[in-house]
Amino acid sequence: MAETDQARPLAPARDHSTSDDEEALQSKQRRRRRIKVCGCVTAGFLLLLVIVIVILAFTVFKVKDPKVTTNNITLTNLDLIINQFPTPQVKLNMSMLVDMSIKNPNVASFKLGNTTTTVYYHDVAVAEARTPPGIAKARRTFGMNVTVDVMADRLASSQDLVADVVRKGEMTMNTYSIIPGRVKVLFVKKHVEVRMNCTVIVNISSRGIQDMICQRKVKL
Repeated sequence: MAETDQARPLAPARDHSTSDDEEALQSKQRRRRRIKVCGCVTAGFLLLLVIVIVILAFTVFKVKDPKVTTNNITLTNLDLIINQFPTPQVKLNMSMLVDMSIKNPNVASFKLGNTTTTVYYHDVAVAEARTPPGIAKARRTFGMNVTVDVMADRLASSQDLVADVVRKGEMTMNTYSIIPGRVKVLFVKKHVEVRMNCTVIVNISSRGIQDMICQRKVKL
């Protein structure tokens, strides 16, 4: 009986090494799937972020030109002396107040440089004034008042002065303002120069502005 037991073959041992390899392979595959999922989520987030930035860059953060408006031009002083003999002569002292406003539609401040306003009479510069720098805050309107004193000697040298004042009773003049500035939104910086040209008709009898037409031009 003992010999029979000894001759019986042994059962094959369980292959533990094969089972461990399969578990290791499955774990590795699960890890790769997690990495792929994380990579896809990250790529999707970055793509969405780029799309949002592009939309904001062309809408909210787009650099827009400031809107400059000449609200009114008034005469603060007009002293007139007319001598008829021996020849007609006109002596005229005049001061103007140019009321302008600058509307900044950007999400950042618009920094203004020195503003120059020149008054012309028959293409001859008869007055000039300068305004110091300023800041138009984001999405706000910045008011600017410029006082211009017309030089009497330059007016008197014009051959058209007597005819305009004595015969026509009105003077056609031009105000020309140059407003430089710059605005920076995020990484975009833009230099702007606004030029405002107004034609005004001064009524001598009423000593006021009879008519005013303005044109605006933006130079980048």
